[in-house]
Amino acid sequence: MDNCYKAKEDYGLRVKEVKIEDIKWGEINALEQAKICARFSRFYTLMEQEMQHPILLFNNELYNGGLRLMVAVEKGYKYIDAIILSDIKELEKLRDIQRADAKNYFKYEELEPTEK
Repeated sequence: MDNCYKAKEDYGLRVKEVKIEDIKWGEINALEQAKICARFSRFYTLMEQEMQHPILLFNNELYNGGLRLMVAVEKGYKYIDAIILSDIKELEKLRDIQRADAKNYFKYEELEPTEK
């Protein structure tokens, strides 16, 4: 699909192109939420990179990948690569893989406490 923010990694799972406005992020859809979130240095670092990991969705709700969604919206994408699961334990495993890999793409001071 054209206009999709593509991930390089798939973990051997099915990655689906999901319309950003169809994703629930908190009380509103991801398109609206991404526009109002604060942007810190990590956001600008990711703006200069390719997306490594797909976002993770618990059904249609964002589980992990808010920053990637924000970058996709900022860059004008309408769709984003996602792995959609209904098994929280599987989502936790994938989130842990993504957190462990963050140090390969961000400066130490941009890492979240769970990534250090």
